[in-house]
Amino acid sequence: MNTSILESKLKRHKISYSKENEKIIIGKAKTDYGTLIGLAILPIIAALGICSFIILNNGEFKGKIIAGIIFLFGVGFFNLSRIRTKKESNDNLKTLDNKVIKVKNDFGEYIFDSKNIKDFEYSAEQIDDETYEGNLYLIDNEERKHQILGFDDENEKYVLNDLKWFSEYLINHVELKITVANNL
Repeated sequence: MNTSILESKLKRHKISYSKENEKIIIGKAKTDYGTLIGLAILPIIAALGICSFIILNNGEFKGKIIAGIIFLFGVGFFNLSRIRTKKESNDNLKTLDNKVIKVKNDFGEYIFDSKNIKDFEYSAEQIDDETYEGNLYLIDNEERKHQILGFDDENEKYVLNDLKWFSEYLINHVELKITVANNL
């Protein structure tokens, strides 16, 4: 099966993967240091710096300064939580092998094929004014959900389109005989 589109979509969403022979191994997410430093660490450091400067100079806290400090802390901690959530959702190893999906997580290793997969489900949720989070789950025959992918984007339509594409790709990969993937 041609994996070039799969690989480009994984790259676009900054989801770590590797290709070994005919296998695609998704997981062990890499840390995006540019985002981590620029959108999480620098705002927190700036807020701490402003607080320190005001305290050391016995300055008065004005309303706008307090609002700015709160805003910087909020931006920093929000982006830090987004980075952590994305890393956690893509941290488990998922291996796409010959008509099977192997999922290795803290609870063990599972091998899924067309006989023990019931369906794939995906969901998109707005998490702030400009960000939508998408998650794709494999549903096994015992109704257990196994997270396959998680990513975010600025456009809900793109998130839903990519989730549907990933779902259909995996259905074709394991040759599952179901209709269209479910949208939660």
